[in-house]
Amino acid sequence: MLDISQIQMMNALDAIAKVSARDCFVEGDSVVFLIPEKDMNRAIGKSGSTVELLKKRIGKRVELFEYTEQPEKFFERAFFKAKIVKVEIKDMKDSKIAIVSVDATNKKIILQNMRRLKRVKELAKRNYGIEEVRIR
Repeated sequence: MLDISQIQMMNALDAIAKVSARDCFVEGDSVVFLIPEKDMNRAIGKSGSTVELLKKRIGKRVELFEYTEQPEKFFERAFFKAKIVKVEIKDMKDSKIAIVSVDATNKKIILQNMRRLKRVKELAKRNYGIEEVRIR
């Protein structure tokens, strides 16, 4: 369930970029949006112009993540700075787990940005029902 501030942020994105976010949450000085993959370029804007305008309008940092139908593809795009070997989604008794396989160098890249990892985990839980993300 979205609260008022989340709805306001989604409305601001829609007004500026003409894009409807699939999900949004506010954390500290940042707003995190989950954007359908077909709308990602429009949400970013030419040379990041739309993101910059949105930052000025809402007065917070803006982070965009790309929603895809396949959760495996979501993780690959979310960790775009790291080379992902494989992503497995496993159904456990009561939940789903994502296992993101990377080499040691790329694991370090992912783990150096814990804030991003935390946000990826939150989006995975909210939009794909994935309770746990393991980086191996």
